[in-house]
Amino acid sequence: MLPTAPPSFRRRPLVALPLTWAALVLVLTLTPAQDMPAVPPWELISFDTAAHAFVFFVLAGLSYFSARRQQRWPGLRQHAFSLMLGGGILFGTLIEGLQMTMHLGRHGEWSDVIGDALGTLLGLLSMWAVRRWWE
Repeated sequence: MLPTAPPSFRRRPLVALPLTWAALVLVLTLTPAQDMPAVPPWELISFDTAAHAFVFFVLAGLSYFSARRQQRWPGLRQHAFSLMLGGGILFGTLIEGLQMTMHLGRHGEWSDVIGDALGTLLGLLSMWAVRRWWE
């Protein structure tokens, strides 16, 4: 028989996971351009857009997981999908706005906001499907 986690751990929202990932996203997206490594050229979609989609996919998945475990604010748990979708899109838009205004040699682009939004949506849909399958 497998050991089970104590009840206090099973319901802990684990907010450190999405917050840590969000901090990493901020550091990576606000690094000055001259400090960034060269990226490979892709033909179908840009590497940058794919990278944005991936990091927001992970961020959305971690955020949804954490929000669904929330006990303190039932509204957050009930509306996790829509709140995390809006939050992911706003966070991506904020990052692009900061890139335009901070003069780091980075450029805010609408294609990155679209990649962020698609990654967020796909991450949330994946976690929603896993949750439906698991329960």
